[in-house]
Amino acid sequence: MKTYNLVACIIMAFSFAACDKSTEESSEELSMALNANYTVFLKSNNQLTATILGSAKAGLVVQNAATNFKDIPLSSFKFRTVKEVSYYYTSNCRATVQIYNAVSDTSTMLSVFEDIDSCSIEVTAIAHTKDELFVSYEQAIEGKDKQYIVRSISLSSDGSTFIDIVLDKKPVDLMPSSNRLFVMTSNEYVTDEFHLSIIDLKTKENLMELDLGNDATKLLKNISDQIIISYPELHTTLNPITLDKKYTMYGEGTAPGFLSTIDSFMDGAGRIYFQKTIPSAIIATVPAIYDFDKNSTVVYLFENFLSESELNVKYSIAATTSISYDEENGYVLIGYQKKGQVGNGGILRISPTPDFKIIDNIDLEGVPQSIFVN
Repeated sequence: MKTYNLVACIIMAFSFAACDKSTEESSEELSMALNANYTVFLKSNNQLTATILGSAKAGLVVQNAATNFKDIPLSSFKFRTVKEVSYYYTSNCRATVQIYNAVSDTSTMLSVFEDIDSCSIEVTAIAHTKDELFVSYEQAIEGKDKQYIVRSISLSSDGSTFIDIVLDKKPVDLMPSSNRLFVMTSNEYVTDEFHLSIIDLKTKENLMELDLGNDATKLLKNISDQIIISYPELHTTLNPITLDKKYTMYGEGTAPGFLSTIDSFMDGAGRIYFQKTIPSAIIATVPAIYDFDKNSTVVYLFENFLSESELNVKYSIAATTSISYDEENGYVLIGYQKKGQVGNGGILRISPTPDFKIIDNIDLEGVPQSIFVN
């Protein structure tokens, strides 16, 4: 098995190889003693469903459906934390947000935008805390300029208690931290110019706006509640209170590549697990882990730890679709879609380098979109 260690120095890039490309069948190493319980969100028939997986002597098994999660349309906006996920979706121009806690298997359902036609607005992002839900949107009003708004909705209500915060630029991403809401905005009159509005969650006032320059793409939050502003060639770490900044540059060809990931997970050590696109690989969408402290990325190319028959027949992997990390057991969970089977996928568990092992695999009726460790 070979992994690549991408660091912010072109001399060091691609310098780490754990072992050579697999030419023989690799064996799964089951650990009977370790308990594991996961909730996996599956794409199936244009719907998103939730299933709970557990441990058995033979490995992972499907236990039951997550009974308190209501299936939703696949076309939805998502925001996830370590234990929770929120989805915004519409049906017949009625807007709903479902917040699901994977640990407690509980859902909160909110009807939102009851005061306006949800089909007349363009929702751009959502986020939530334990007390509030945030939905950003733009609304075209005939004869007037577009309105850009972040709606703050109290989770102690049914969705009817809200405050609208008006912005002067289009909101494209949201991240709450330290009783503030950080809103990445785009200036639609200047190509690729981005800003960051900082909103006090107690007063709902816009405290200030920071110029992010060009090509800002995504907001993340690390384990210290610092805001991470991502760009193609660097990221900025922003203290949410003092607004002090730290810049981390990537070397040529060594950018982590998490900007385009559909699903990601941040572990307790501050590493982000994500899907990376490598066009030259046999499977172009692969699992990867970026360490923010070390500014290094480990990429797992399937062809370097699976034989040809495993890749094409036993597991039949077409692409990585989700990823998570079981910190208690030390397993990386790789959700994938099967080749030629749009509605089927699986989860492959591995222990990461330097003690790499394939633990086990489970085939699933549906394609994993997000995986939570309960």
